[in-house]
Amino acid sequence: MMIAYVDSSVWITRIEGLPACQNIVESRLRNLEREGWTLCASEVIRLEVLYKPYRDNQSAIIALYHRVFSQIDILSNYEGIFQDALSIAPKENLRAIDSIHVALAAHYGCKRFIAADHHFKNLKMLPFYPIDLPAIR
Repeated sequence: MMIAYVDSSVWITRIEGLPACQNIVESRLRNLEREGWTLCASEVIRLEVLYKPYRDNQSAIIALYHRVFSQIDILSNYEGIFQDALSIAPKENLRAIDSIHVALAAHYGCKRFIAADHHFKNLKMLPFYPIDLPAIR
């Protein structure tokens, strides 16, 4: 099975981004699904993307996230995730939270790591699949 871990940057753009960026993300994710990829996220992703909408009481945005996440696989944390992340962070030159994402993706056998953040561009553990978004001012 071809599983692709989709980082929070992609989900946030898909739900809360500017329409032009949302269209790019939608198109890329649909293309991946047509190619046979199973898209997934994690409990950590849900925490990251829902923090601000919950804090700001944005019920419509919260509902959109819940609807999207009900349609994909959500990877659970596993015993040893933080130890794995601690070893990944310095090897991959990633922040702690990003190393948790990589640990989850690797643990569950994801074959692609999809993000709109380019600090994953030198990722060695997993093939990085960037979604390039235009610089909008």
